[in-house]
Amino acid sequence: MTQKVRCPYCESEFDSKNDLSRHIDRIHHGSGLLEGDTRKL
Repeated sequence: MTQKVRCPYCESEFDSKNDLSRHIDRIHHGSGLLEGDTRKL
């Protein structure tokens, strides 16, 4: 059983952090927010 990675914005679940990252880039704010980059806020 594989641990799912959950989106902090919409609670969608993904099989890997790469899938989650692509989802956030496409659907939400873009990359950087999870790493503490708040310049885009």
